[in-house]
Amino acid sequence: MSEFQGPLFVVGMPRSGTKLLRGLLNEHSRIGIPLNETEFLPHWLRTWSDFGDLSDLSTFQAFHAEVIGSVYFVHRLEEHGQQITAADWHARCARFTPQGVFEALIRHDTRSGDGDIWGDKSPGYLAHLPVLKAAFPRAKFIHIVRDVRDYCMSMQQAFGKSPTRAAQRWRDRIATARQQATAFSRDYAEVRYEDLVQAPEPHLRRLCDFLGQPFEPAMLTLSRPTENIGAAKGAQRIVSTNTEKWRTGMPDRQRALIERLAGDVLASLDYPITETGRCVVSQPHMLMLQAHDGLQLIRREVDKRGVISAVRFRMRLFLETRTR
Repeated sequence: MSEFQGPLFVVGMPRSGTKLLRGLLNEHSRIGIPLNETEFLPHWLRTWSDFGDLSDLSTFQAFHAEVIGSVYFVHRLEEHGQQITAADWHARCARFTPQGVFEALIRHDTRSGDGDIWGDKSPGYLAHLPVLKAAFPRAKFIHIVRDVRDYCMSMQQAFGKSPTRAAQRWRDRIATARQQATAFSRDYAEVRYEDLVQAPEPHLRRLCDFLGQPFEPAMLTLSRPTENIGAAKGAQRIVSTNTEKWRTGMPDRQRALIERLAGDVLASLDYPITETGRCVVSQPHMLMLQAHDGLQLIRREVDKRGVISAVRFRMRLFLETRTR
């Protein structure tokens, strides 16, 4: 079998170190991951037949006009001033399947050579591992996990989201992903955020072995900041102290609730816990908290885009990333 060339999917819950891991992997001379999250690939796989025969350039141009409204392309243009043209993208496609069109886009945006590993960092893909593995049988996945207590604090501070809903989602999504990955365990690797920031070299060496690549010392130094919010904002280095903030920043009552919601998965990942009881947030309560969290996200976009555009922006992302 030839050496692994992709795709590599970096997954994990938001605010769990996925951007840092992408940045460190991108320092390797043979790995290319875009600086923005695509998030739309499972939606493409579900709806691909709706786009028609994309080998026809005029049909591809209509496809291009539709998809550049996706959040990935909007952010790519806003943050990096780059947008692939329909003609260039079409010419790069070896196949006009979702797999071929996706690979052509990623290789263009990362300037990856034919022998390089291409991939994507999209936290939402944690909920779609079997779908992605079926579409890309040779795909590999690196799942980065962060202590749920720090994760919940970060979600609340960064986005105003409910820690209760965050804890329940963390527990459910991570437990499901780990169970699903047993079907392709050779192509799945885990790393804890805390281990990565406190001892990066041995864990990056292990991940390089997983990818069939030699470790490169350049991976220990970021060439650009990877975070624009939170404690690591603007840091062009690995912030080894950005762990266990919950010990001093989280009220005991909230910590106890989070541990009761997610303690079984926390313990399975060797995180210390003190609460042994188990509770679950009801579905009606989760829906109410989801509405609250959605409004918080829209508020963050209003200053930049205006009310109508902010609602459309968030709704499109919601529709493209839903699990059903």
